[in-house]
Amino acid sequence: MHNLSKATIKKLVIHRVGNSGREEPLVLSERHVRSLKEEEQDTLLNYFLKGLKGPEYHSFGLDEESSETQKAVEAIFQTAVSFIDGSHSLAKELYKASTHTQVKSGDLIVVEFENVVFNELVTNAIGLFKCETKKGVMMIDPSLEQFSLEFLEGYDLGKMEKGCIIFNSEEKDGYRSILVDNASTVELANYWKRDFLDMHVIQNDFTMTKDYMTMCKSFVLEQVPEEFEVDRTVQMELLNRSSGYFEEHEEVNTKEFATSILEQPELIESFENYKEQYQEERGVEIQDEFKADKPAVKAGKKFFKSVLKLDKNFHIYVHGNPQNIESGFDEERGMKYYKVFFKEERYASCEDFASFCLSISKPPLKKNIEATAIQI
Repeated sequence: MHNLSKATIKKLVIHRVGNSGREEPLVLSERHVRSLKEEEQDTLLNYFLKGLKGPEYHSFGLDEESSETQKAVEAIFQTAVSFIDGSHSLAKELYKASTHTQVKSGDLIVVEFENVVFNELVTNAIGLFKCETKKGVMMIDPSLEQFSLEFLEGYDLGKMEKGCIIFNSEEKDGYRSILVDNASTVELANYWKRDFLDMHVIQNDFTMTKDYMTMCKSFVLEQVPEEFEVDRTVQMELLNRSSGYFEEHEEVNTKEFATSILEQPELIESFENYKEQYQEERGVEIQDEFKADKPAVKAGKKFFKSVLKLDKNFHIYVHGNPQNIESGFDEERGMKYYKVFFKEERYASCEDFASFCLSISKPPLKKNIEATAIQI
């Protein structure tokens, strides 16, 4: 629905926003950032836009009384105020929302983008980006007869911490926006998305598939062991069957899913209760039937890892019949154990090892693990 490939930066203002709960200062800029060179604009566009891809869209609330953030955005789009004054209002609202003890002070960058496309129409957009975590950088200057060193602090342009782009489109429905927030806790996420932006997710097949898969995973790993006495391998099997359901079905029927995957009446009842609780607590709505969105299935599948991590010594990768694995307790050693039944064995190749490691690793480790596997 949107295309940012030809977007350009028209205006840019930066404000320093502290934690109002700790009475840190709010410092408002009275002027735009200087004109950017072409390479500077390219670097900033890459930083601002690469993490904001969708297809999950948000909008402002549709209450009778708009939030102050929404009013400020509308005023900028309608040129009712200058861009500087509008950015002041946005910085003040973020400052009001920054009361949680763990909210870091940082710099709010307010950007006006031109040449963005939404619903096949060229329009403009407002970008809001909060930079909080600085890193040290060592600068080496070879221009003198001897090399010189300078140590600086700055923001890492490789990862967006908090960002939002609001398109000047569908105003009557609260505009459309895409956002990112790499907060470590729900409380920290709430201050950006809920308290400052006051936005909610636009429900579609992508969001329902993502929410339903997330709910299934948390039910199996958190709720099931709390209510029932189950072996860890049973949980792994439930995860495998759940993941397989989404891959094999074009349409998701929540009743059919519960019956075919969970099977046992008490598990199904617990699952239905958990679904109601999950939707209420997170403010999401999952319909009884919806299309299984393939990008959402692909993204969600990586979190359905069927791996038993035993201390720091072994990993058992479970993707078969859980009846071929038995668990027990060795009284003599005072340790738990797993007994695995199989018909044949083979040594894993370097490629098998690399693929397995990549499947369970976090993204930053992928290249290192791949290189190590090739060298074996």
